[in-house]
Amino acid sequence: MTDWPRGSFMSRLGPRTAEGLLALAPPRYLPANRVLISQGDEEEQVMLLGPPGRGKRADPACVKVTSVLRNGTEAMFGIRRWGDLVGELSMFRGTRPSATVTSCAPLTVRVYPHQVFDSFLEEHPDAWRAMVAVMGERQERADLQRAELAGYEVEARVARMLVDMAQRHGVPTEEGVHLGIRLSHTDLGKLIGARTDAVGNAIRRFRSEGLLLSRYRSVVIVDMERLHRVYEAA
Repeated sequence: MTDWPRGSFMSRLGPRTAEGLLALAPPRYLPANRVLISQGDEEEQVMLLGPPGRGKRADPACVKVTSVLRNGTEAMFGIRRWGDLVGELSMFRGTRPSATVTSCAPLTVRVYPHQVFDSFLEEHPDAWRAMVAVMGERQERADLQRAELAGYEVEARVARMLVDMAQRHGVPTEEGVHLGIRLSHTDLGKLIGARTDAVGNAIRRFRSEGLLLSRYRSVVIVDMERLHRVYEAA
């Protein structure tokens, strides 16, 4: 039995329900930097994100969800890890996808046509409850980010985002906690609504104070408690 990440959609399902969903579609392996869903796609499908194939390292965070706004600006809505679903919102709304989903690590996916996944939910009440719980938590995080945009400076928002990602996706290492995903300063800026240079300044300050280590697209948090206090003290 797969040990799904805590808090993911699959981790909230009972064993029989999880096995039933997996049996409805075979896994497909995808490399990093592959577009799974494009904004405005006509295909009606829900995808379940899975770990990499056998023998490959299972990165806790798998895909980035981005959207191009009317003025051409690209925003990032969030990170989805293996065990989560993508494409389900367009099924509920009856519209085309409003975001693009891109793999940021190798992974497997299972693809379900809308009709198949909708029937599965109708037959499994615990899957409906899991879906509602996940969507509620995402909405809560989105509300918090909107509030922070108005009430907190960039350094506090960067600190909170790094701590949140490390707690949800992080991988313990000898140096500290790796975020579990490789993100550029531009990516982090899109997540919190900040310019790339402002994010870079915050990262350099945290690095100089010994709170984290940063390399190309890679962050390791050395002192989680002190980094969290940056946000709490703002």
